[in-house]
Amino acid sequence: MFQLIRIRLLQIAVALGFVCVSSSAFAAIVPLSGVSNFKLTITYQGVSRSVLYFKPTAASTTKVPLLVMLHYNGGTPEAMSTLTEVQELVRDYGIWVALPPVADGSWHDDPTDTSTTDDVGFLTTLIETSVASYPVDVKRVYMTGFSDGAMMTLRYACDRPDKIAAAAAVSGVMLKSLVSVCGSPSFATPMAMINGTADTIVKYSPGKYAISISVPDSAKHWAKINGCGAAPVVSNLADIAPSDGTTVTLTAYLGCATGDSVDLYTVNNGGHTWPGSPYNLNYQGKTTFDIDGTLTVWNFVKGFSR
Repeated sequence: MFQLIRIRLLQIAVALGFVCVSSSAFAAIVPLSGVSNFKLTITYQGVSRSVLYFKPTAASTTKVPLLVMLHYNGGTPEAMSTLTEVQELVRDYGIWVALPPVADGSWHDDPTDTSTTDDVGFLTTLIETSVASYPVDVKRVYMTGFSDGAMMTLRYACDRPDKIAAAAAVSGVMLKSLVSVCGSPSFATPMAMINGTADTIVKYSPGKYAISISVPDSAKHWAKINGCGAAPVVSNLADIAPSDGTTVTLTAYLGCATGDSVDLYTVNNGGHTWPGSPYNLNYQGKTTFDIDGTLTVWNFVKGFSR
C-alpha cells in the first residue's frame, strides 16, 4: 500500500512539473533516521578524492555488502545519493554504500583514453581500502552507476571483475573500444542494464558510425561472456504507473554456463533518467515509475557473491 501511495505522489509531482531539480539543489545531504554518513579521503596517483559513505547507524556484528555507486557526468556523490535515494536502501537492507567523485571532470571509461588518470586503479584502491578498514564482505562488493558512471561500471567489470560480485549500468552502453578488449575477462560478471528507448544522450540504437554498440548488443555481449547460450526470456512488466508514458520490458538471459545472469530492462519511451526518482531533470526525457531503479539494481546484484 505504501509503495502505491508513493507512486501516486510521484505521478502528481511529474504532472505538476516538480521533478525539475538542478544538480546544485543536491549539495546538501538530508539526514535519514537509521543512516549515518561520513567521508574518507583516498589518495591515488597523488590525487586526493573525498569518498562519501552511507552506513547503518547501528553497528554491525557481521560483514556486510558494499555497493559502489558512480555518479553521472557533471554530478557529485551528494547529487547521486539524492537522485537514487540510496539512503533508503542502506536503512532497509543494512548495507554500506560508497560514492566516489571523479578526479578531473569525468570518468575515464574508454580504454583508448590517453589521460594519465587511472580510474580503474582508483576504484580498486577504494574497494580494497573499504574491505580493510570497515566491516565490508570482500565477496559481496557490487558496482553500479548512472550515465557516465554506468559506462565506467561497464569498463570496471571488464578490467577488474575479480573485485566485484555483480554490476548494474543505468543509462550506459558498451563502447566499441571497450568491446574490442573485453572478449574474455578473467571472471564472468552478472550484469543488469536499464536503458530508455528515447534516451537522446546514450542512444538505445546508435547509428552505424557511433562510438558505441546498441543497448541490446551490449546485453548480448555480456551474455556471451557469461556463457548464456539459450535465447533470452522476454516479458513485459506490469504498467503500474500508466500516466508516466512508459512501459518496461525485461530481457533475461538465464541458464548461463558460469551461473551468472544478464538482465536488460528496456524502458519503452523512457529518457536519460533514473527509474522511480522524483529528482530527474525534465529535459532528459520521461521517467518510468513502473520500476524503482535503486531497488531493481539491488535486487539483481544481491543474489551474487564472488
